[in-house]
Amino acid sequence: MNEFALGFGVAALANGILVTIVVTIAASLVAIVFGLIVGLIRVSTLWPLRWLGIAYIEFFRGTSQLVQLYWWFFVLPIFGITLSSWTVAIFGIGLCISGYGAEVVRGAIQSIDRGQYEASTALNFPRLTMMRRIVLPQALRAMLPPWGNLLIELLKGTSLVFFITITEFTAAAKIAADATGNYLLFFAVALFGYYVIARAFITPFVRLLERRFSRGFVREVLA
Repeated sequence: MNEFALGFGVAALANGILVTIVVTIAASLVAIVFGLIVGLIRVSTLWPLRWLGIAYIEFFRGTSQLVQLYWWFFVLPIFGITLSSWTVAIFGIGLCISGYGAEVVRGAIQSIDRGQYEASTALNFPRLTMMRRIVLPQALRAMLPPWGNLLIELLKGTSLVFFITITEFTAAAKIAADATGNYLLFFAVALFGYYVIARAFITPFVRLLERRFSRGFVREVLA
């Protein structure tokens, strides 16, 4: 392995890691926002909204994530809608994960004891106030651990963006391995790299949120 090839491989790998982190962060924001919105729609008292939420969830959970990316990137231009590869990567992956996240939100909300709803009704709270002050603070604590798992899955799913012309971590590892001939080294870095990113960024972030929403929880809910 000559020094030039090694330097090229390391540079490619560093760029791929950066791309993966950027896509992960941006797609996570999309997944969280849409997951919360669709999850709330899913428990709406209006049946058209509930069915819209169900259709959204079933589509994104029931179809292949890679095929979804192909549709956004290769099929939509047929209908005159052209999206950049970065837009497709961020929104394609984010929307797919949001379908799973919406079910997490729905399950967390519906797991709240019925007595909380009855007490809110007895206090004449509007539904919006009840959701904001009583239900969601409790549901957030329940949904954070599964959301952490979903964000890790999202991180690993970023490897699919190679198929829409973005060189991310896995693709960069392959390029580096091809350039140097050292497949063991670079694929070992790729194998454990996702674990390190998850442990260094996603897991601590989720645990920080868990501590934040657990601290003073009883006082906030009863205030």
